[in-house]
Amino acid sequence: MTKGSLFIMKGKMNYRGFYIQEGSTVVGTVAIYQSLNESDDKTELWHRRLGHIRENGMLVRSKQGLLGGEATRKIKFCEACVKGKHHKVKLGTGQHNGKEILEYIHSNMWGPTPIKSQGGCSYFLTFIDDYSRNVGLYFLKTKDEVVGKFNE
Repeated sequence: MTKGSLFIMKGKMNYRGFYIQEGSTVVGTVAIYQSLNESDDKTELWHRRLGHIRENGMLVRSKQGLLGGEATRKIKFCEACVKGKHHKVKLGTGQHNGKEILEYIHSNMWGPTPIKSQGGCSYFLTFIDDYSRNVGLYFLKTKDEVVGKFNE
């Protein structure tokens, strides 16, 4: 690949139509380019190039002449689009609704950490009051400190 008269990189096309870089770049960063065979669908290529854009967006850009004069067809099933639109499952609402401070406390402990803090702590402990949503965060050196922090 050249930029003007400057040689930037050398690559070889593999069986899938991708260029594999040979050696290292001389200047700048590397971009991957996929070559198309005549039988390949250019609609699918534009769909991927434009960040998995919807069909309506492709149609608008095609009418504006932004896709190099390529006619767009219906986008085939795209596994990346499906995976990208998955949602995390929401946690259900709690069954406990505290009516006053300290009636119901949520607690969580995490650890041990891979690296100890400067104070020698390896665990984090949180207490959350259900009514006020006040959060207490404590750093512990050992697990046996939990009861003391709760009483505190």
